[in-house]
Amino acid sequence: MAFASALGVLSIACQGSRRVKVPIGYTCNIGVYLLTIAGSGVRKSSTDRPFMAPVRAFQAECDADLAKRTRDFERDRRIWDSERKGLERAISKARATDKPIADIEKKMAELYEREPQKPKGYKLIVEDATPAAFARILADSHPTTGIFSDEGGTVLNAPVLRSLEILNKAWSGDAINIDRVTTGSSLSERTNLTLSLMAQPRVVDNFLGKANNHARESGFVSRCLVARPHFEPGYRDLRPGVQYSEGMEEWTRRITQLLRKNHPLESPPATPETLQFSPIAAEEWAAFARRTETFQQRGEMFFDIPDAASKMAENAARISALFHCLGSDTLEIGHDSVVAATQVCDFYLREFHAIFKEKENDDDELHAQNITEWLHARCEIDGRKPYISVRKILQLGPSPRNVNARDRALDLMAQKGMVRIVRKRSQINLWLNPSKFKVDLVEGAPNNGFPKDAGYIPWF
Repeated sequence: MAFASALGVLSIACQGSRRVKVPIGYTCNIGVYLLTIAGSGVRKSSTDRPFMAPVRAFQAECDADLAKRTRDFERDRRIWDSERKGLERAISKARATDKPIADIEKKMAELYEREPQKPKGYKLIVEDATPAAFARILADSHPTTGIFSDEGGTVLNAPVLRSLEILNKAWSGDAINIDRVTTGSSLSERTNLTLSLMAQPRVVDNFLGKANNHARESGFVSRCLVARPHFEPGYRDLRPGVQYSEGMEEWTRRITQLLRKNHPLESPPATPETLQFSPIAAEEWAAFARRTETFQQRGEMFFDIPDAASKMAENAARISALFHCLGSDTLEIGHDSVVAATQVCDFYLREFHAIFKEKENDDDELHAQNITEWLHARCEIDGRKPYISVRKILQLGPSPRNVNARDRALDLMAQKGMVRIVRKRSQINLWLNPSKFKVDLVEGAPNNGFPKDAGYIPWF
């Protein structure tokens, strides 16, 4: 839990001025998304507060600086408007008296060249916003921000998380454009976003269950580093000055240094510089990427979570860059940073597998029951037909109607001997066990290819 807080802060401190070139050739943001699942009473706020302190202090400086520059802008704008109106009156008067206006128009053009521009500031912490408001924050501020909460229920129920496509685009650094009749268009280019949430299990379960698991199916959750730390209340060693003081002074100093360096107040942030892997670091990253890919094969550990596993190599590149930024201002990522990052990613992959495999098992059992009930009804509709196309289950069957959920449920049913999955060329049919469903027997196929149980009792 403490590590997630620290990594989120490091991400917001560095993401605006750095990108990373992944060893296979493309360049990406270095911001990370973190979701930590923790129950009440585990001191989420107390853990998060000291890590976030330098960010909140710097944000207060940014707000004060922006307020001053906004006052200066409003003053300069009033003066500029006065000059513009004066020139407009002069043009009207000259036209009324048929006098030349070329010199006045030249002055007007020069005036527009020095039109005061509304200053932009930094909004590094966002806790609750509609999708349109979030896009406008990115458009009106420098496009680097973070969604932080040590009580993630507020954020997980916030409107911005009901439009996960925006967050997916922000993770990739894509432009975000939202058109609204009342507020006009909001366009943010080169978006940089950090997401760091801590929430109770019930809140996360509710969030993941909305809209037929849209959070998972949209790819949002697979971009997140998800963990569920184990706590045993009653065994914490509470001693004065030990929990939060050791190393925090150095942490605060370095994070403040990075915030100031990467978020200049008086001028726009520079174009991000690109970090690259040293040759030995690139080999270490590639070994991790190959290992993660191999573990997605059937029967391997991450076969059931290809969405998270396929994105973990990029997360390893991002975390490698962040670890490097913490210790160095150079642009070459070293071997040690990659080793540490891949160990972190191994941990998060195991956590993702444990959390979602457990949840999927419960969901798959329920989905299998729902499909079974639906098949009983279809037997009546289809005239006791002994098989059905699996495609029809996806089209007409119970929710969730997605391939992965359907296949897992059908596998469970096949393991219990209720159905057989028969593939013939491009056609995949689900044959129904006549001892379980009211279907006709097929001539030449005893019991429709199912073994007869000792207690076999046909439906007819």
